[in-house]
Amino acid sequence: MTELVFVYGTLRQGASNAWRMSTATFVAPAIAKGELYRVDWYPAAIFQETSPHSIVGEIYQLSAEHLQELDAFEGAEYRRIPIIVTTTTQQQQVWVWEYQLPIDSFAPIPSGDWLSLTDHK
Repeated sequence: MTELVFVYGTLRQGASNAWRMSTATFVAPAIAKGELYRVDWYPAAIFQETSPHSIVGEIYQLSAEHLQELDAFEGAEYRRIPIIVTTTTQQQQVWVWEYQLPIDSFAPIPSGDWLSLTDHK
């Protein structure tokens, strides 16, 4: 069985943990409605379908075992939830890791694109 995930930070192509996606299959670039914040060397996302902002990311197809490995990597700061993302051709339901701790002290990333930061690695 395979699963679809949306990654928006260090797991994206060109980011510091992209190697963790090496056994997954890239599906498409996508966007999700929500807010992106800089925690430190990694981002936090809060997803809301009614948000006027978008978060840039990528969809991957991977095994259920790989999904569990990523759950462990993301840790207790994040919870995996289902959301709807938009590609250039369709909307899809995918899994994503949403930050679940307070975000008050974090700087927003207005572009919604973690890779747009010059020091994202």
